[in-house]
Amino acid sequence: MVDLVSLRKTGTGWEFASEAALEDFVWLNLPQLFGLTPLKRQYSVDGQFCDILALGESQELVVLELKNVEDRYVVQQLTRYYHALCEEKAFSEQIDYEKPVRLIAVAPSFHRDSFTDRKYHHLSIEFWQFAVLADSEKFYLQLKNLENEKVTKLEIPFQEKETKDDIPEPPRAFFNRLAKCNNEEQQQILKIRRKFLSFDQRMQETLNYTWRG
Repeated sequence: MVDLVSLRKTGTGWEFASEAALEDFVWLNLPQLFGLTPLKRQYSVDGQFCDILALGESQELVVLELKNVEDRYVVQQLTRYYHALCEEKAFSEQIDYEKPVRLIAVAPSFHRDSFTDRKYHHLSIEFWQFAVLADSEKFYLQLKNLENEKVTKLEIPFQEKETKDDIPEPPRAFFNRLAKCNNEEQQQILKIRRKFLSFDQRMQETLNYTWRG
């Protein structure tokens, strides 16, 4: 059975209903989109969560960071993941750490500061721009490598997302707190959070940046 992907209509076209929906689709289609073997998603390392870890054709580690909107700090984020993963040597029984680690950013657009950050960075970071294309009654994810202009296109099994059911992505500070919990505890906390926020549209989530706990 094919999992339906939640999309929503915007003023200019279509987009994934959430970053989680984008991650779900990319994770399930890593071989077709990038020629990669999935290893782990939302991998916790040094208090941070890597969206997707994968294995390349030469047993190199591949780190993918997915953004459903433009994010000017994606280069710095991938740099921190690179450092933490190389320190930990995650999945060393499968990964050859003598090979260069591939760092991939996937987003609908890239801020000009991201291009500047990458230009003067000693690590090689790939920028892949995506778009959701509508053709008659079918939808496609189009990925474009901004270095070599390579384009990949894959059909999206579509399900329109209703706004009333759209639970926002947890804030980064929330994920940082979750890093102190084991995987079972993390899943339980996320389940409770979703249950609270989906109970009524008036339920809202706020952050208190002054608390140090």
